[in-house]
Amino acid sequence: MDFLRVALLCTFFCFAQVWSLPINCVLRKDLMKGSYTLLETAGGLFPMQCLEEKVAIPFPQNAFKSENTDQVTGVEKAVYQTLENIDALFENSSDPHQWDEEKWNDFRGLVYRQIVESKCIMNKSEAAQDFPSREASLKVYFETISSTLKEKDFSYCAWEIVRNEILHTLKFILDETIMTS
Repeated sequence: MDFLRVALLCTFFCFAQVWSLPINCVLRKDLMKGSYTLLETAGGLFPMQCLEEKVAIPFPQNAFKSENTDQVTGVEKAVYQTLENIDALFENSSDPHQWDEEKWNDFRGLVYRQIVESKCIMNKSEAAQDFPSREASLKVYFETISSTLKEKDFSYCAWEIVRNEILHTLKFILDETIMTS
């Protein structure tokens, strides 16, 4: 009987400790910056031989813009959705063999970490009525990126085009959105 009481007390204190931990539901700028730096240095500058193959992919700036504080949650959800899209894009494709493998794997790991740590953002409901339009813009954007990669048969230049687009996206998020440092 004493053993049961001790077990119940231990369980109670364990749950009390876990539930009392503060939960910060934020996107961290330092992790986003780290992702950008890893992807940027994984492949170097955009190759000259790929300039002719480069295609125009319209960037959905509107998905990351907020005109007032009521739209901040929509922007946060758009950034989270972008991380998920980046992860899915690379998860469903073969790895680019030309890039620095360690930096590439670190980039993938950091994107995944951001997804896990900020998953709670998708549960926010305050003033996120505009998220469906943001999500639709992102869907078109990432489908276009994925199609480009497939149409160019996952070639070196196709991967460089994708890397360039993702770098542009991450840079825009870093420069134009409100994130916690």
